[in-house]
Amino acid sequence: MRVLFLNQFFPPDPAPTGLLLAEVAEELQRGGDSVDLVAARQDYRGGQKQRGRMRRELSALARMLADGLRRPRADVVVSGSSPPCLLVVATLLAWRHRAKSVHWAMDVYPEIAEALGEVRDGVFARVLRTLMGWCYRRAALVVALDKDMAERLRLHGVNARLARPWVTGSRTQLTADGEVSPRRSSQAAPQPADSREPWTWLYSGNLGRAHEWETLLQAQALLEARGVPARLIFQGGGPSWENAQSRAQELQLRRCEWRDYAPKTELRESLLSAECCVVTQRPETRGLLWPSKLAVLLTLPRRILFVGPEEGAIATSLRSLRHAAVFAPGDAAEVAEWIEREMATPTAVAGSEIVDATAHRAASLGHWSGWMRELL
Repeated sequence: MRVLFLNQFFPPDPAPTGLLLAEVAEELQRGGDSVDLVAARQDYRGGQKQRGRMRRELSALARMLADGLRRPRADVVVSGSSPPCLLVVATLLAWRHRAKSVHWAMDVYPEIAEALGEVRDGVFARVLRTLMGWCYRRAALVVALDKDMAERLRLHGVNARLARPWVTGSRTQLTADGEVSPRRSSQAAPQPADSREPWTWLYSGNLGRAHEWETLLQAQALLEARGVPARLIFQGGGPSWENAQSRAQELQLRRCEWRDYAPKTELRESLLSAECCVVTQRPETRGLLWPSKLAVLLTLPRRILFVGPEEGAIATSLRSLRHAAVFAPGDAAEVAEWIEREMATPTAVAGSEIVDATAHRAASLGHWSGWMRELL
């Protein structure tokens, strides 16, 4: 079977979607299939700082369509969601190659663009929804990231399979040391407030338009006003980075730090250096994306603080973990109170609640391999 993969980015670019699809391609190759990768030849992190996003995305779609038409005939065309509406290009290429279309919906377009105010609800949006719905229904297989996303896709008449992101490649070594307890022992004797090291909570990765950050800054402001020795670190970058920094300055935060993306070889240590790792999502994006950083955090012996839709699939799954806490955007006071409680009486992280990264990756790739075989 010849399989053509389409995504805006592929390794060595660090974009999470490209890493995931590349591993599916490698799994198929190990099974004897022939694979071909078509990317937009753009830079993921560098592009986040550029203006003219729409022109950049349209250029990427045009380039990928041209490259896909020049590739040898494929039996299956597999597409991700980046750039927006890549599924339209994939559907055209599947028709041209007389192949089957498979789509992994990492984001749901154009709904997510409408939710974030990037596209207004009008004639253009309705035409785009109709076109994307037609493409979804033309696909032989559509894969969603969680139940919320599957429900969104069902509105287009699609019954999607489920496959959430896994920890890719050597990053499975994040759990190799087997550490299963917080950095500070719950048995440690309390120390005077002025002698304690700052309790660190960390947001690591892309700070995009779909990520909530105001609640984090407000909670940190409350902690500092009370003299609580807590430190909030943002590690990464993204479209909302500068706005969040400006807001932190307005709030006159003294213990809010801003760091560049951690090198791949140092990611594990940077995450484990914090007492708590943070994931956020704007409620209006529920079912339209799945924060990829959560895949890594679920494999770590660290508390997880989630700020996002309280009734969604992500919140429901996290509530089953004793070391995770869920808050709605705006609940800054509740977040600050939770941090103070955790500083006083740390919650131990049970080894049974930590996802085995290697096993999850192997199972997910096995599902993908099985689904592709069903298409033959």
